Amino acid sequence: MKEKEQKILDTSLKLFVEKGFHGTSTAEIAKTAEVATGTLFHYFKTKEDLINSLYLYTKESMLNEINRKYDDEKSFKENVKELWLNFVNFGIENSYMFQFILTFHCSPYITSLTKERIENRFEELLEVYKIGFKEGEIKEMYDELVIDYFWGSIFTILNHFEKYPEKINKKNIDIAFELFWDGISK
Repeated sequence: MKEKEQKILDTSLKLFVEKGFHGTSTAEIAKTAEVATGTLFHYFKTKEDLINSLYLYTKESMLNEINRKYDDEKSFKENVKELWLNFVNFGIENSYMFQFILTFHCSPYITSLTKERIENRFEELLEVYKIGFKEGEIKEMYDELVIDYFWGSIFTILNHFEKYPEKINKKNIDIAFELFWDGISK
């Protein structure tokens, strides 16, 4: 990725999170990124193109940091905890990216094509839970419910830590995981 393109993405990420889609103009993005408006439109043809590119960029960044495979040497619970912790840590360390994903996941500006390009890469999460179903480790439930419950616990704890940053520590993160685990384990 070119330096100016990266600067535009980083700037628009912060502005979209702080001001929303309608509250952020392309002129403001260009000015804050210290590029000409024409340069912005060279990389992103429209504001909608920019937000879709940013959605892919943030989700891919999250996947690249979290990317891991199931470790047969560890228990199912340890594998789930590691995956859960990876998402929580990503959200703590990359709060703007995580807030952007949360805010724009259901946005009408994110096209179905954009979502299809990235969402199928998250199916690996479901594969981990299928192991838990097969081994009788977790309660029987349908796929979408377990994934939404997983995401819901992550969103909740990240929102909690955003309100109470002084509470971010290993003990409280472990407690939060145990609350999640108690909800799915048999």
